[in-house]
Amino acid sequence: MALIPLPNGAQAALSLTFGTPKTVTAVTNADPAVASSAAHGLADGDYVLVESGWSKIHNSVRRVDGSTTGTFEYEGVDSTDTAKYPAGQGVGSVTEILTWEAITLIPSWEYTGGEKKTIDISYLDVEKDRQAIIGSTAEGLDFSVSYRPDSTMHAALIAASESGEIQALRLILKDGSTLFYPGQIFYNPTPTTTRDEEMVCMGSVALQGDVTRYAAP
Repeated sequence: MALIPLPNGAQAALSLTFGTPKTVTAVTNADPAVASSAAHGLADGDYVLVESGWSKIHNSVRRVDGSTTGTFEYEGVDSTDTAKYPAGQGVGSVTEILTWEAITLIPSWEYTGGEKKTIDISYLDVEKDRQAIIGSTAEGLDFSVSYRPDSTMHAALIAASESGEIQALRLILKDGSTLFYPGQIFYNPTPTTTRDEEMVCMGSVALQGDVTRYAAP
């Protein structure tokens, strides 16, 4: 990665088509976690949207590695901590993301939320109040795109917004690494109309799973 990482030149896309969900019958507590799924048909390098009893990976996008006929690895997932990944509870399903629709001419792409949540703690016999971190605020992504009403991109964003289903946005950085943002998409097809400013459409993602990053294959 560059000495000063910049998003300039990044390429964005929206998940467009999906495969048939594949049932995951077991997942090991290992590094990396290995999922069992009969005749899953996945290959190394495929990306899947995960439904899992493990909240740490539920609704996230993961890259497949170490694929065999009946198993595959969740690349980068270390599930050895059974407090975070309870044994036997990682079952669910995976759905392969088959194709992507390029999202182009993007004036803004802003991650939101994720700030710490705290509570104040006071004791009669302690003069100073204390603060405890109890989690983080809900995460999201706000973006805008140049108004192109006849483009396939515009149609795909409208369809994703109307579906109400969890989708994924992808951002490939110039170093080849990729960020994935899984969640519900909102897209307003009516453009802004301010004098002497480019007409743009506004969109956002209510993130439903962790943002994941993978290095270039």
